[in-house]
Amino acid sequence: VNSTEKVLFQGFGQTWQIKPEESLFIYEPGLGPDNYSHPGHIPVFTSDLKISAEVRSACGDNTACLFDAAATNDTAIGLNSMMTGLMLEQERNLVGNAPPNITGDPRIVAFLGKPVLYTMVVNDADEFNVTLSPMTGAQLPVTYTF
Repeated sequence: VNSTEKVLFQGFGQTWQIKPEESLFIYEPGLGPDNYSHPGHIPVFTSDLKISAEVRSACGDNTACLFDAAATNDTAIGLNSMMTGLMLEQERNLVGNAPPNITGDPRIVAFLGKPVLYTMVVNDADEFNVTLSPMTGAQLPVTYTF
């Protein structure tokens, strides 16, 4: 569905406003939902902003930068928002990758002096390339099961 921010705010967002008696928050004595609710507030919509050529040049097509720079009339704030967003995206890419799924027979049959062939399937849900490196010699962990 294509819609403007104003239409979404007025036709959908405002319908989520709760009645004071529906609040699940616990308030300090003398305070309540009405102290924190401002139903008449109209937010700044992107379509209402006047974005200068200077801001467009500095921000490129970065929405957060364009919005924050135009809304605050401060390009530095917009650039800070852009950098923060880029850093968060990099962190999300680093930590967001789930470990690969490795499947295979849980039993390994081995005989002294004979090579062992073990087949496993490795899949990465995030479609990253997975590299397996065999451990050899002293690197191999020694475990015993009795």
